[in-house]
Amino acid sequence: MNISRPLFAVLAACSMLPITSALAQQKAAPEPAASRYYPLVGMWQGEGKLQEGSQPTVSLNVHLNCKKASSGWAVICEMRALSSKTVITETDLMGVDPITGVGHWYAITNQGETHDHIAEWPDARTMKAHYAWTQDGKKTDENITYNITGAKTMEFRSIITQNGKEVASFSGKLGR
Repeated sequence: MNISRPLFAVLAACSMLPITSALAQQKAAPEPAASRYYPLVGMWQGEGKLQEGSQPTVSLNVHLNCKKASSGWAVICEMRALSSKTVITETDLMGVDPITGVGHWYAITNQGETHDHIAEWPDARTMKAHYAWTQDGKKTDENITYNITGAKTMEFRSIITQNGKEVASFSGKLGR
């Protein structure tokens, strides 16, 4: 009888215990709170409309690319909205404060806007985000809604108000 073969099998099995234990712990780990942002993950494109004050409405081609980040504890998105007259780029980082449970959506644009939206998911297919500030002495609010309307479609709408009056909107439909 060759003793080295059974001994090798026992040693090999023992060496797998830490890996098996680590895998079991990974499976038992809770899902990241940022998973509520996972419906946005993917490459999206479509049409958008930008309306600012009394200016004519601008039609835009919109591209949105979102992916998981920080081992699934965040979602990061890059957005480009293009027309023959304008280019809007935006980088978004979304996550959930583990202590308060509050969702955050940090947005920075090529126009220097930097907003920390408070985000919530009233249901699995709808995200609402809000940011408030004072601009030129006026109370300014941005309210954004993303609706996942199908497996491969979504609609979005951002409305900016000053002292309660709508001054700008950006809306559109995107598909994968």
